[in-house]
Amino acid sequence: MATAPRTEAEVREFEREFVDEVWNGANYGFIEETHDEEYVGHWFDTAGGDVDRAGLEAFVREAHAGFSDFEMTVEFEVVEDDVGVTGFTVSGTHDGEYAGIPATGAFGTSPGIMAHRFEDGKVVEAWAVWDALGQLQQLGVLPKSFTLASFLETGANLAKRDVLKLAKGE
Repeated sequence: MATAPRTEAEVREFEREFVDEVWNGANYGFIEETHDEEYVGHWFDTAGGDVDRAGLEAFVREAHAGFSDFEMTVEFEVVEDDVGVTGFTVSGTHDGEYAGIPATGAFGTSPGIMAHRFEDGKVVEAWAVWDALGQLQQLGVLPKSFTLASFLETGANLAKRDVLKLAKGE
């Protein structure tokens, strides 16, 4: 593990600035300023793969397009060595397309956690998880009572509406 070039206080400050500037302020240039050219994000691509800085920006832009009143609130921060971890809650009204899902008009909240690892003063790697199931239930895309039958019925209905792209062996 590389020696952290930032102090614990600087990492904490970055975590709050990242939320304020990028997630709440739509300052996408902050990503390029603070993330290394070789940055790898392990959560941002809705297709499931790792992404680079451009992929991170695309994910944030997609969230902003899908939720015009998007807001991320910091719940807690933990810093150890060269890693900063932030617990958060996001909220917003689904009034635009998001992840291929047409606007539902529903308001929702979702808790999550993100972590950033630093080298030479820049973010080189990040991870995050959030309650995507709960988010989809709040938006009315998935039933609140989750059973195998309701899951299969929902998947079939979404596929019929061409919201859910089923793999065709390609």
